[in-house]
Amino acid sequence: MEERAVLANIASIITKDLLIDQPSVDISSGSYPLLSFDEDDDEAEIFALMQRKRALASSRKRRISQDPEDQKQDLKLPKLEWHHPELNLLHRYTDAQFESCLHMRKLTFLKIQQNLEKTLCGIALPGYPAPPAQTMVSLALWKLSTDEHFEEIARKFRLPWALCQQVVRAFWHCISDNYESFIKWPNSLAAQRSTLQGYQKLEHLRCFRELFGIITLRRLDVFLESEHADVPVVLQLICNAERKIVDCYVELAMEYSFEDSPIGQTLALNPRTMPAGSYLIGNEVFPLKSYLMRPIEAECFRKDAVFNELLRPAFQLAEQVLDTLARRFNTLYALEARDLNEVRLIVESICAMHNICEEYLDDGLEDPGHRSFSWGGVVAGVRGSEKDSKGLQRRVELLDELVAIEAGE
Repeated sequence: MEERAVLANIASIITKDLLIDQPSVDISSGSYPLLSFDEDDDEAEIFALMQRKRALASSRKRRISQDPEDQKQDLKLPKLEWHHPELNLLHRYTDAQFESCLHMRKLTFLKIQQNLEKTLCGIALPGYPAPPAQTMVSLALWKLSTDEHFEEIARKFRLPWALCQQVVRAFWHCISDNYESFIKWPNSLAAQRSTLQGYQKLEHLRCFRELFGIITLRRLDVFLESEHADVPVVLQLICNAERKIVDCYVELAMEYSFEDSPIGQTLALNPRTMPAGSYLIGNEVFPLKSYLMRPIEAECFRKDAVFNELLRPAFQLAEQVLDTLARRFNTLYALEARDLNEVRLIVESICAMHNICEEYLDDGLEDPGHRSFSWGGVVAGVRGSEKDSKGLQRRVELLDELVAIEAGE
């Protein structure tokens, strides 16, 4: 009896719940055959009532899912907005002040901003909404063009120090992710033909009919937060006749070798990376290859000295590109980064911005005139080999061709 009393109580509780949840529904025995029996079956009654309660709960869930608009309103979150004033360097400084700080014309800056607007659109920052493209370009170029630390930039423009860091680092990552949009190796036939023809327009280099690029090195001392010390790194660049950079690579000085660089490995595995018979010109730190010409180390004949002298304008053009980088982007004087990967992001961003400035023939740099200009340093302990047989053969052929032309003229 006690068990039947307990079951009866449970049935009455469920019934009350049903009446409270859905008072308009008629719970009749006709809907539930188990309730139509005359015998006093408490277990069957409880089972039927439980089924009814589950059906009502499912019905409520379906009604909620059929109301997407109401659901959207409930899930709407407050939209994050950029609460800091948009940084506008164009209006902040006069033309002379602007060029003195950023080392480029205002028109070039505006074109860079317009070119990057879609690329930078929607970049998310931890804890902040996406900043306006103008603010991102302004902060990033200010950081690259000056030797100021983030603390100084934050005070100058009245922005949180951590926010300045996030914005500029997001810019570096974005440029690096779109590397090939700014630093373009000439892969197509048209681009390769144009590259070869470019050197023919330069008086002192037109004798090198198959010259495809000039490669150079520079050592930089970088403060790495991960090492808590200044660490020497090597910057390897390849430029074309238009002084644009077509390849850049950064490595720790103690681990650097041309053969291990991406372009060194690519050329060794796939000579078709350059047109047949074409070559790069580099100084004595690079190895002699069939696709990389370097000076003759031991000048034994007059022809050797003439050949080395013919290479000199190529080295001068590469030095001009390096000097332009440092004069326009002063952060290279006192480069700081969290680790080597961030150094690479910074250098790739600098090379990308350099190429855009060259594209627009920007003349915002002061003419150094005959003033000596030096930065970075030579790479100590690195000297290329001259033992490659194909390289020796190619240089002999080039030597005979060039010196014969020189003597005839």
